[in-house]
Amino acid sequence: MSKRKELSEGERNQIIGAWKCDVPVSVIKEKLNFASTTIKDVIKYYKNTSKVKPPPRSGRKPILTERDKRHLIHVVKEDRKVPLNVLNEKFTQATSTKVSTHTLRRCLHEKGFFSRIGKRKPFVNEKNRKK
Repeated sequence: MSKRKELSEGERNQIIGAWKCDVPVSVIKEKLNFASTTIKDVIKYYKNTSKVKPPPRSGRKPILTERDKRHLIHVVKEDRKVPLNVLNEKFTQATSTKVSTHTLRRCLHEKGFFSRIGKRKPFVNEKNRKK
């Protein structure tokens, strides 16, 4: 059982289906591995509204769209060594979407781009090259 996770529509349908087949809450709890209060809440919501899925939660809309994220990756791939503030300026000029550097960094981390420093290679002189 995990805390604070929104149930998927399929999981909700399983609970409602089992309840409609007169399966007790304790058996549903064992089989589907959900808390009994979660199961009761899903059934109660279904009884009151006859809907399986609740309305979407309110919250702030993401600033970057998928298209903006793809464009950001494109800008990063042009020059991987550019500092984040310069990258932010290039991105803002190209898309006219103003975002903070923190948002850009979070998006880059999400897409698998992290800040790394290249490893120094030892000097190899002529004598060692011949060996």
